Order: sequence, then structure tokens, then C-alpha cells
Amino acid sequence: MVIAIIAILIGLLLPAVQKVREAAARTKCQNNLKQIALAMHNYHDVNTVLPPAYADRTGIPSGNFHRWSSFALVSPYLEQTAIYNKLDLNQSLYSAPPETPGVLLRPIHAPWVALKIPIFLCPSDVRTEVQPGWAAANYMVNAGDGANGGTAPGTGPIFQNARINLLAITDGTSNTAMIAESLIGRGGTATAITTRQDVEELFRFIPATSPLTDAACASAPVIDTQRQARWADGAGPTHQYNHYYMPNDPTPDCSSRAGFWKTTRSRHSGGVNIALCDGSVRFVRDSIAPVTWRALGTRAGGEIVGDY
Repeated sequence: MVIAIIAILIGLLLPAVQKVREAAARTKCQNNLKQIALAMHNYHDVNTVLPPAYADRTGIPSGNFHRWSSFALVSPYLEQTAIYNKLDLNQSLYSAPPETPGVLLRPIHAPWVALKIPIFLCPSDVRTEVQPGWAAANYMVNAGDGANGGTAPGTGPIFQNARINLLAITDGTSNTAMIAESLIGRGGTATAITTRQDVEELFRFIPATSPLTDAACASAPVIDTQRQARWADGAGPTHQYNHYYMPNDPTPDCSSRAGFWKTTRSRHSGGVNIALCDGSVRFVRDSIAPVTWRALGTRAGGEIVGDY
């Protein structure tokens, strides 16, 4: 009888313990987003613009595959000065276009981009690494609403080659998303997306430069497993997102050589964490109205953001 009672008590306590742990993990995730958002503001104070998702550096050798992420640019404002001092941001990240088969990271960067930085990792996620030699990140920057097929320039505050001053966010910094969380991919290979976990960790890829369409994404021939694989790489699959799909959308994310549709995803119950351009952090429910979610994605769309 005593053993039975103890078993019942343990059964009752376990869900409560799990809820406490998840609440603590969600709070830690929000604190990470808050610190990254403040780092973006500190970068803005020095440079008068927010950092780009990455800059092409056209006009210099290897300019179109420079690809250093905004997180690399703001690392000294995240108490990561030691890493920032090791990163040679004047040298391109890759030695040739990253899409070229067999092309590798420049060796001078290898020791530093492989370092796991705790502030870039959400404790609710079960993964911290996608591919050997690279450290992953759960967080990503808002490129816009994705209405143009996810191509640059985006309608959000941070995208490829962006130079956005906070005054240009005419929708209001408290009405525009800056950073959100995602889930880290599983790496390796995959041939199909069939389960909910597949949707969370994989995305469809179209090896073409044409703008995305819903039909093209539904029949995409390639499954990519490298979601959020590299905190130092500012490309869409690894560093950016947009508001085309809803939070934790059941539709798999989709990418091509021209653009991407990639939403925010988490293992928190019922929603995701985002940081707004004013530096505040919100938990957004999966049930948010689509019109409100799209409005949060644009910096100057003129929409009215309601309650959420």
C-alpha cells in the first residue's frame, strides 16, 4: 500500500516538475533574446544602422560569399569580444560560393566558428550541433513578411545587405519583430518530410534561382537538413526567417537559391519567443491572427498591429 501511494505521488509530481523546467527554459530563452536585441541596439548606436543579416561586400575579392552573420558583427556587444577579436571579418567566410560542391570554410576561421556560444542556444531544444566543425544557433533575424518570395531586399529590419536605421521603422519599433527562435536541424540526409518532427527540423529546397511559389515548394525535389547549422553564416537557412508561414506552422519551410520561406519554431508549449525592435521580448501564441503575424514582420507596411 505504501509503495502504491508513493508511485501515485510520483506520477502526480512528474508533470509539475516538467512544467517548472519548461518555464525556466522559456525564461532563459527570453533572456537570450533580450541580450541579443540589446546587442543589436548597441551596434546601431555605434554605426547608426542595424547590422545586415550579411553583407555581400561587392567590389572586393570573394565579395559575394562573404556571408558573416549579424551575430558575428554584434559579438563584441554580447561579451564575446575574445571571439570577435579572433574573427577576421575582412576575410570572406568561404573560399568560393558556399553552394559549390566541396567548397570549404576558410581554414583561418575554423577554430572560432566551431565554438558553441551559450547565448545563441535555447535550452528547450534537444540539439546543439548540426554538422561537425560548425556551431549552431537557435536564434534568427527577421527579414520581413516574405510576400516577395523571400528575396532580398526584405521588408523587415534585418536582411541581406540591409542598412536600416531605427527611424526607418515607421510601423514602430514596438510593432516590428527583430529576432525570433527556431529549432536546430538534425544534419545528415533525409528523403522526405512526413512527421511533425520532420517539419520542425527539416525544410524543402529548390535548387533554382526562381522566386518561391506554394506549388513549387510543395513539390520541391530536395530535403535540406542543415537548419540553423551555422551561427556565423548569415544566409536564410542558417540565420534569417520571415512571417510568410505562421509560428510552428504545419507546412514545412522552403528555400531556394533566390529566397526562402522560413518561420519561427520552438519546443515551448503553444508558441514561440520573439524580440521586438524596441528590445522587448514577447511570447507569441501559435493561434495569433495571420494578419497580425504578417504585420509584425514588416518595418514600414503601415499595418495596425492588434492585440496578440
